[in-house]
Amino acid sequence: MRAATALAFSIALAMSASAPLASQASQGSVVVRVSSEGRAVPGATVAAAALRAITDTAGKAELRLPTGPQTVSVTAIGFAPETLHVTVGATPITLDVALRAQAQEMSEVRIATTRNERRVQDEPTRVEVVDRDDVEEQIAGSPGVIAELLTESGGVRVQRTSAGSSGASVRIRGLRGRYTKILSDGLPLFGITTEGLGTLQIPPSDLHSVEVIKGVASALYGPTALGGVVNLMSERPTSPSEFVLNQTSSGGSDAVLWQTHVLSPQWGYTLLADANHQGLKDGDHDGWADFNGFTRILARPRLFWTGPHGNSWFVTSGYTSENRTGGTVGGATLPNGESFRQDAKTQRGDVGTVARFFLKPDALLTLRGSTTQEQRTNWFGTIRERDRRNALFSEASLTVSHGSQVVVAGAAVERDAYTAVDLPQHDYTFMAPGLFIEHTWSPVRWFGMSSSARADFHNKYGTFVSPRLSALFRTGEQWSARLSAGSGVYTPTPFTEETGAIGLTYARPISTLEAERAVGASVDIAGKVGFVELYASAHRTRIDHAVALRSVPSSVLDVELVNAAQPTRTGGFEFYARTRTEPFHVKASYTYLQATELDVENGVRRDVPLNPRHGVGLTGAYEKGHDAVGLEFYYNGRQHVTDDPYRSITRPYFTIDALVQKQIGRLIAFVHGEDLNNVRQTHYDPIIRPTPGPGGRWTTDVWAPLEGAVVNAGFRWQY
Repeated sequence: MRAATALAFSIALAMSASAPLASQASQGSVVVRVSSEGRAVPGATVAAAALRAITDTAGKAELRLPTGPQTVSVTAIGFAPETLHVTVGATPITLDVALRAQAQEMSEVRIATTRNERRVQDEPTRVEVVDRDDVEEQIAGSPGVIAELLTESGGVRVQRTSAGSSGASVRIRGLRGRYTKILSDGLPLFGITTEGLGTLQIPPSDLHSVEVIKGVASALYGPTALGGVVNLMSERPTSPSEFVLNQTSSGGSDAVLWQTHVLSPQWGYTLLADANHQGLKDGDHDGWADFNGFTRILARPRLFWTGPHGNSWFVTSGYTSENRTGGTVGGATLPNGESFRQDAKTQRGDVGTVARFFLKPDALLTLRGSTTQEQRTNWFGTIRERDRRNALFSEASLTVSHGSQVVVAGAAVERDAYTAVDLPQHDYTFMAPGLFIEHTWSPVRWFGMSSSARADFHNKYGTFVSPRLSALFRTGEQWSARLSAGSGVYTPTPFTEETGAIGLTYARPISTLEAERAVGASVDIAGKVGFVELYASAHRTRIDHAVALRSVPSSVLDVELVNAAQPTRTGGFEFYARTRTEPFHVKASYTYLQATELDVENGVRRDVPLNPRHGVGLTGAYEKGHDAVGLEFYYNGRQHVTDDPYRSITRPYFTIDALVQKQIGRLIAFVHGEDLNNVRQTHYDPIIRPTPGPGGRWTTDVWAPLEGAVVNAGFRWQY
């Protein structure tokens, strides 16, 4: 009853604020023709009055706008933005816009993760954007995965969860990776929740950008977005095609084909084909594989349609197959005298679609849907675990705009079905339909506010209402502040960072768990002093009923997931200073994080494991076109570790990365070095435990690089 009352109040509040939307204005046609140096510019974004259209191959786009004064903005990658002021009437208007080539300012980027598709600088919710320049740097550094790309956003950390399988999770502001929702163009193509190898199986070549929302985001994306959202935005058919070939000093090889083609002014397609191989390698000769061997193939075609008046549709499908090997090598054995294999075979297929139709100039209908099927076979020594997992997602939303107000209302449903072939006691089928509403109000240039609420009706954990409120304050052109607060929920599954490392054989079923609940708030300040961009953020989150792993007292190896009796608390501070005075780019960053939780083994509070208290980054680059020279320094402070017989607090360390890139015609050659100062965790302690830990785990936590220095070289051929 309380949840229903809270939802009704939230909806009534949002709808009462948007009462003026009931009135409708007459319409007029505005045709925009975009060019640069006499050539049409396809793929440019034309926006006005919360409406949006993409120019076709002739550089033309049309909007149906309410009559009266309107501001039309035109943005395109690689060009300076243009803004025009027009008066729309009954007679059609044609605007000719000539764009000037220039690196795009981040403030002019339009974001999609908040569903409003507004400029970054106008959105009350703080959204950080990792742009195409960083994507291209990732292609040169590691063409097969996006792991390092995600860390370009401060407070985001890719944490390796196992020394055996090389599994990884994405932590946002110290919260464990299961709380992070990973999307592709707003679709959960990697599953309703993403654990294990997901982030290590996504290549960057087809990405246009990455959008990140930090903090509790359940009001936007439901009960699996408690910690934040990472949305991978794909490139469009108007980008150039390219082939990438890469070889590493550790025996790794990557071959990536990115094919784009515009079929007509309305139709286009892209194709990503990726093949990766890494040989099994024991770099420090301790008998345990530091480089897991794997062979992976991936294919992802996308089909795009752009219709009149901003209507659009695209469909995507993907297939991934990977065989990964790890564990002891070269006849080596564990302290018990036995060898140990930790292998993983994964096959994943997905299909997704997004359609956008303008019912009226100020009413946009958006339909999204996807399905993902995954099959895995994992080996933990002599134990085999086979499973299947199916995820279904569908969403319909209506966006209505009028003047300074935009309302988004919709319904969604998520289904997550897991079948453990060898361990049927862990089977589950979760269904969670939901209703959501979001109201954004920008009455004056210096202030904007966004309020949202979502109700989810979970078939196991019950009904939840998740509200969120964000406010934007601007002082002049250079400085802005954002305040955000919200609450949310996470519905537990058997999968955590810990069970991902040991499997489910020794884990008890989760039948008695409660949902995890969180409240969080943050303050963000951004501005410029001369040519230096500054950003600072302070944040705080509390999670009640946090799920944690503990040993079963009556068993030697059995473990169980339980709700902690005390909350998990995280708080911290982020700062960076950046300058982009062409051709030089320099960025300095600092993060401070304090996160504590209850140790469910002994009932005392502790630091959340594997969270560096202090982090420092310093990067510098010279970039002129595709010619680049870059150097990066990263410092990771002390971390708390558990179930480690060698230490409880880690050593701080720093790493050095470097990149050299040169364009020769259509060929871009690159050499990249990672961890050039050769930091290895095994320089300090063994990775193998003397006795097995909870769940039969034979390795310690991974808190520093295992691979040491790695150099890769290759080329990108654009055509």
